[in-house]
Amino acid sequence: MKAQRLGLSLAIFLLVPGFILGCKQKEDAKWGNKNVDVQAAIQTLKGNDKQAQINALVDLAAAKADSAVPVLREKLKDPDPEIRRLSAYALYEIGPKAAAALPDLKPMLGDPDPQVAIQVVNTLRAIDPKAVEGVEVKNVMGGK
Repeated sequence: MKAQRLGLSLAIFLLVPGFILGCKQKEDAKWGNKNVDVQAAIQTLKGNDKQAQINALVDLAAAKADSAVPVLREKLKDPDPEIRRLSAYALYEIGPKAAAALPDLKPMLGDPDPQVAIQVVNTLRAIDPKAVEGVEVKNVMGGK
């Protein structure tokens, strides 16, 4: 009986770290530790396929592609709130290198979609913390 428990404990000891490492590698591949064709993603944003644009925005965010800032600034004006939010998120991931987008982001604090407005606040903080001085989340969400 002790030998069986020892065998089971040994199997768990040997298998669990490998399983965890395998999961981490899958997550890395899924969330940014991969090569992204930035130019292809930028071209995708110029198309009309919403799901392809969403995927491209996620890829650009993962790549922290500051070369995409000009097209991301344009996508902030998209009529679809999900595209606007993900564009702001990609700029958030790029951080201070996305400073050129500040004039486009500040008016978006009043975006009718609260998720977009909240992402804009976080993006402004990531690019330049001084850009949100005096801005309160409750004001962004239409509260008083």
